[in-house]
Amino acid sequence: MPVLKNTGIRQRSIQNKFRMKNLISIICLSVLATNSIAQVWHKNKFPSPESATYDNNGNDLRGFINTYKNDFLAKGTQVKDASGNDWGYLQVKNVKTPGSDKEGNLNYYEAFDVTLMMFKTRDGGKASWWAREHNSPKGSMKWFKAGEPGTLTLDNVKYTEIISELQTKSFTIVEYADSMYSQNDFEILLKNTVFLKNGTIKELGDYKAMINFYNKFLDKFTNVNDAVLDNKSFITFFKGATTQYAGYFNIVNGKLSGKVEAIDAPFERDREKFINDMFKKLNGSAVYLYGDDTFGMENIIKKRAMKQNLKLNRRNTSSTKKFNADI
Repeated sequence: MPVLKNTGIRQRSIQNKFRMKNLISIICLSVLATNSIAQVWHKNKFPSPESATYDNNGNDLRGFINTYKNDFLAKGTQVKDASGNDWGYLQVKNVKTPGSDKEGNLNYYEAFDVTLMMFKTRDGGKASWWAREHNSPKGSMKWFKAGEPGTLTLDNVKYTEIISELQTKSFTIVEYADSMYSQNDFEILLKNTVFLKNGTIKELGDYKAMINFYNKFLDKFTNVNDAVLDNKSFITFFKGATTQYAGYFNIVNGKLSGKVEAIDAPFERDREKFINDMFKKLNGSAVYLYGDDTFGMENIIKKRAMKQNLKLNRRNTSSTKKFNADI
């Protein structure tokens, strides 16, 4: 009987792994179907795995890790501790990587867009990258192992392993260096997501302030994946130790997707530009203004909403009403 019991446990474990592989496959197919980024089709099918991993003059996964590892670990640890490991943390960067033919010859004239990634685990981190076949938005996402053990100071794993772990998180912070090539990929592969440009959060303690604020924000939804929310967007305001922040969110694929920025708008014209730029990124016909202090921007928001004929709703953090309740 004990043998049968252990066999059943092993069978269930195998079934769970099989279900997760199917989930990742479905997600990746969804990315292919919806990603509309303008990429140039290349003759070579893949980028050079060695170049993507460690041999591209520092514009590779090893260079990314070496440059940002200390910053990544400090911020990732703060996010893990402040959220009780309920939030995920990624640092990402896009680089140009030469293509490679079957003989291993490099083609620098047809460079691939490669996404580099570091993921914070409980006791360290993992790293990965991905690119698309022929550098085409319709190409499947690919990763190849390259380099001997010790080539990188973080474990180099297939990106699907990281995505699987992030499926359990309430929110994932995607902090990008310089620019991010494809926000759409992360919006589909992850759950609720907040994007940050590296350097936006001014003090480590502000990550805790952000997490506490957006956990309360998330509590205002009975369920994010609700058709009632599809036409709604959200503008949010919170304060760190010494810095004021604003974030905007849309509902994308039944999930919250938004970006947080530090407010640097000392004059009225600066605040107007800040709000106008934010409204250009909202896709809802109804906009919710959420937070206890709008840092002198509420009237500007009202005027912009009226100009665009958008319904504007005001909510404080103490409100117990759910966003799903407004139809």
